[in-house]
Amino acid sequence: MTTLAILGLGSIGMRHARNILTLGHKVLGYDPAEKNRQALTELGGNVAGSAAKAIGGADAVVIATPSGQHLADVDAVIAAGRHVFVEKPLAHTVEGVEALLDKADAGNIKVFAGLNQRFNPAVIAARDLIKEGKIGDILWARLISSSYLPDWRPHQDHRNGYAADSRTGGVIFDVIHEFDIANYLLGPAKTIAATSRNTGLLGIESEDCADIVLQHEGGHHASIHLDYVTRPRRRNTEIAGTLGVLAVDLAGRRLELTDISGNQTLSRKWETTVDEDYRQEIASFLRCVETRENPACDGREALTILRQVISARQLCGLPQS
Repeated sequence: MTTLAILGLGSIGMRHARNILTLGHKVLGYDPAEKNRQALTELGGNVAGSAAKAIGGADAVVIATPSGQHLADVDAVIAAGRHVFVEKPLAHTVEGVEALLDKADAGNIKVFAGLNQRFNPAVIAARDLIKEGKIGDILWARLISSSYLPDWRPHQDHRNGYAADSRTGGVIFDVIHEFDIANYLLGPAKTIAATSRNTGLLGIESEDCADIVLQHEGGHHASIHLDYVTRPRRRNTEIAGTLGVLAVDLAGRRLELTDISGNQTLSRKWETTVDEDYRQEIASFLRCVETRENPACDGREALTILRQVISARQLCGLPQS
């Protein structure tokens, strides 16, 4: 039985705690908020008196603290010689990250980046179809993630959350998943164009609407649209190739393949939920700890994605950390 420490017991930290306990392992958590510590205790986990004690009492660590703390927390975990799962984004700056990953490699420490869309069955199936050549050579791709921020956590004031922070929040950092999906499905990329705005509709300081263009090594481009202001919610990826078009509805867990004649040759829908994706994700991290399996997205790959995100923010003229 493995003991995982969880730093940060907000909504995502508690989600991981539930899944770890369900999988039959132990949780040792820390959060500065007493109500969050109490919630973990009621769930069946144990509480440490400090982050350092949580790290020291565990076999590996899950970082689910506010995103501005991630880099410092990863540093502390690696210094303690523990494997680490870090929620997205890996950091808000690339400064010092490579040296930190070098330190992890030297200590044979696994760094697992929490990019859960890699466990969405529709995304996995899309990757398989692309690798099998079912849509031919990639021509272009379009990724859209549109939603309404106040709906994310109705019991919380979105204006006081991490997303509202102009330096460490905003839709580009927050919805980093679309950058990851583009890299995961289409190969390594660099950011070549980006624009953003604050619509003023949400009462936050950070950007709530953004459009980014990535150029992939194969020469094809992917356009990414992200926003916090659209209702109803949309989360779709389209990829066009020389043999057809692949359409992925991430939220609806659907995938459709249409050939160049307009015939739908494949249509699939999965009945699983995002909860299952998170369970698969934490189970994957546990295998990294117990059997030395490689992370689904390791620190190096997460750093390449982070560079694209920070480049997009720079092109938009957004505040830098």
